Amino acid sequence: MRFYSLAQSLKDIQDALKSYYEQYLVILRVSGYKLDLKTYFVNLAIVEAPAQRKKEKQDLKEQAAVFHRIPSIDAVERTNMQSSIHLDQLFNKRKLRDGSENVPKTILVQGRAGIGKTTLCKKLVHVHQTGLWGNLFDAVLWLPLRQLKAFKSRTLEGLLREKFFTQGLGKGDSLARTLETCAQEGRVLFILDGLDEIVTDTECDEGIALRSFLTTLLTQQHVVITSRPSGLDRSLLPSIDLELETVGFSQQNVNEFLAKVLKPEEVRTVQDFIQQTPLIQGLLNIPVLLDVICFSWDSLPRDDPTITMTGLYQLMVRKLCCKDALRLKKTAGGKDLKEREINKLAPKHIDELMAIELQHLGYLAFKGMKNNHQIEFDETALLSAFEDLREYGATDLFPPQLLEMMKQTSFLHTADTDMDTSNSGSQQAWYFLHLTFQEYFAATWIARHLQVKQPHPTTEIMTVEQVKAFVQEHKYNPQYEIVWWMVAGLLDGEALEEFFDLLQGSPRDLIGGRHQQILTSCLNEARARLDTTVMARLDAELMRWLHFEIQTCHSKHGRSILGCQTSFPETLLVEKLGSVCSWKTNLVQTLGARSTLSESAIQSLTSALKDEDANFRSSAASALGKQPMLPESAIQSLIGALKDEDANVRYSAALALGKQPMLPESAIQSLIGALKDEDANVRYSAALALGKQPMLPEPAIQSLIGALKDEDANVRYLAASALRKQPTLPESAIQSLIGVLKGEVENGRYSAASALGNQSALPESAIQSLIGALKDEDADVRHCERVMTLHIQDNKLCFYTEQGLVRSEPIESDIEKIITSAFKTVQHEAGVHV
Repeated sequence: MRFYSLAQSLKDIQDALKSYYEQYLVILRVSGYKLDLKTYFVNLAIVEAPAQRKKEKQDLKEQAAVFHRIPSIDAVERTNMQSSIHLDQLFNKRKLRDGSENVPKTILVQGRAGIGKTTLCKKLVHVHQTGLWGNLFDAVLWLPLRQLKAFKSRTLEGLLREKFFTQGLGKGDSLARTLETCAQEGRVLFILDGLDEIVTDTECDEGIALRSFLTTLLTQQHVVITSRPSGLDRSLLPSIDLELETVGFSQQNVNEFLAKVLKPEEVRTVQDFIQQTPLIQGLLNIPVLLDVICFSWDSLPRDDPTITMTGLYQLMVRKLCCKDALRLKKTAGGKDLKEREINKLAPKHIDELMAIELQHLGYLAFKGMKNNHQIEFDETALLSAFEDLREYGATDLFPPQLLEMMKQTSFLHTADTDMDTSNSGSQQAWYFLHLTFQEYFAATWIARHLQVKQPHPTTEIMTVEQVKAFVQEHKYNPQYEIVWWMVAGLLDGEALEEFFDLLQGSPRDLIGGRHQQILTSCLNEARARLDTTVMARLDAELMRWLHFEIQTCHSKHGRSILGCQTSFPETLLVEKLGSVCSWKTNLVQTLGARSTLSESAIQSLTSALKDEDANFRSSAASALGKQPMLPESAIQSLIGALKDEDANVRYSAALALGKQPMLPESAIQSLIGALKDEDANVRYSAALALGKQPMLPEPAIQSLIGALKDEDANVRYLAASALRKQPTLPESAIQSLIGVLKGEVENGRYSAASALGNQSALPESAIQSLIGALKDEDADVRHCERVMTLHIQDNKLCFYTEQGLVRSEPIESDIEKIITSAFKTVQHEAGVHV
């Protein structure tokens, strides 16, 4: 009876939690439409412990499936982008940060603003409700920590009752007590969302009790803690078992998202625009920004890859303003404007229509950034900002009126929709749609002061001279980096030149690298509006610094970090590449490190394949190989480079061809020829390149089979790997592999067994050869993972591939003895005793 009572209580708890979370487990797009949470993407990467970091033999490279990330104060150090964890494997047994192996109990998830931490919390609740981890947890509780101070209780039972069990059940006390008991038994997962958002509240004298209660929550038996890196107070944390970063969308996620929210005919167009616009690529891994770009798609310049960051945000803001004008019932001539009329307005008229809202958003954004980079605003902070503007005559509206207006815009959001605001201590926290929107609006506030010379009401809050002093003081502050980009993008004429004078003036970065980075990005935003003389002077300074940076590189052919930035003018690199230059190899390597190259840059690299300097030719081939889609002319030039007199050039050309998704027949034939190159490294790169092609013709397959007998072990391994990736090998290839399996080259036998074992259907002769391989004198052949796809089940010999069981046959006694003996040998060699 007691068991039934507990089971019924747990069911009541789970029903209550499901009812409570129902309205929150959705993704709301900026358009107002909802997306199904179960099809939304969350990517987690491991943040390595210092001990793990030391074991790395080389610097961790950014995962190819994730876009380059825009600069942020919220950078997470030591994230291994190549080591990801699927959400459903979060609580699998694994190696923990202290070196032990166990199920993680305390997990820290860091992530930049807007990258998907709250979505992760929703996903954790959702997957548990659909049955995952039911054997581990009776309940999963999502607790936004910023709401903690609004609750009266400072006990776990009281918090659970106030948060989850106040509506309609009539037995909240009992359910809260039962849930607390489950937590004490380790049957509850606590998701503590936003540790950085409560740190300030725990540091004052009034926050002592809150800090104590926070410690109680943080030390529960199973906890997932989320936080922005820049606000994380590690002194509050318990011992962490696993540290992760939520890294936003991968390229595949982006394509799937586009397919969900756009019309089929628009998807390809948007993908092409993304590919041609490097600026966009730094934003796409951030879900909310991708959503806004899709919503604004009909307003974006589809044939202008030179669009600036500022220009993009201006277009997106105006598109969202059109939506907001309709919601706010904006009028003209005493009549409410209709959607069709609003959408036809010129940009300056949209700005005029939403002038009050835009001005107040600008001041709020700037005031927040000036106030210790504040990104969340309670109603007191909002009203204070609006009161400032009213006091100095910038508006005749009262702050409460403005507050209600601003809440209806697309630019301010709250996650506290479930908060009981009738409680005097409860205030919803509001934040900008994304941090970059706050930075954009802060830039509009600064630019307005620098652009307009005559006095206006807001100059009473901050004079032009004070704004200039602010720029000089904070120009190297990473928190304002994107703000300065956008200020440069908003100004024009004399005000723009004066802004660059401020950047160039004192104080100056003594080393110079930081200054040139800021200058490069600001120039990229303002290039089209600067005087040509000023532009030439600033470009010359950039090239002097780039040359200095290359000269001081530790490696002989080092690339420029400054020149690798997307914001650095590609044209300067290409122009210098075409001149007589002693550091042209460095320029090529710099171009190769950029995420996207223009057609003219690719043509320059193609021409470089015929240079008299072999190192230069090799670097040019490598640079071309880093581009995801090369034109036919570049591919033909790389094919020609496979016959270069220098082995390093041939090696680089083969690697470059291998990185193209689909090669023409002429390239395949040339790579087949390269498998017989006198240089082992060239043969290696040719086998690697062929292995990346989804379907190979029979001549290529036969050439790879021949490479299984290569004198170089690495070539043999890659040839086998290439064959293994082919879904169906022809009969002639199967017979050739059987021959290699019976040959004298040990690594060749291993490679042949690997390739045969991956085939979904094999003739009897191949099966017998694989069985015979279990008696091979070489341990690697006997241990081959593909041979191990033979299993004994119910007195039958079963054949498995990666697709599962494909066939089974009765075991003959002599075969059974061979298999049993072989597996006993394998177990003995592996130290396994059964």
